[in-house]
Amino acid sequence: MAGDLQQRLDSLKGKAQLIIKRYALLEEENASMRQRISDLEKAIERQERELTAKDRQIEQLRMMGIIAPGREDVEKSRAFLAGLVRDIDKCINELKE
Repeated sequence: MAGDLQQRLDSLKGKAQLIIKRYALLEEENASMRQRISDLEKAIERQERELTAKDRQIEQLRMMGIIAPGREDVEKSRAFLAGLVRDIDKCINELKE
């Protein structure tokens, strides 16, 4: 009877040690996962800040596109200025004569 009781105690002791080992492994894994979650949350925050900055840049570029003259406007302005220069040259030539 005492031997049977001792066997049960040894069995329970072995199971308890196994549970303790598994618990320690799970604690380590849990700490690792918490650190990974923390790292990922920081990465998400950084990417959200970058996304916000990119959105701001896109909006600025859109506004610049609205304000900036288009190719047609530039060509018209060049043609107008070239015409003015020709007129000025004609006037200078007439004054010289």
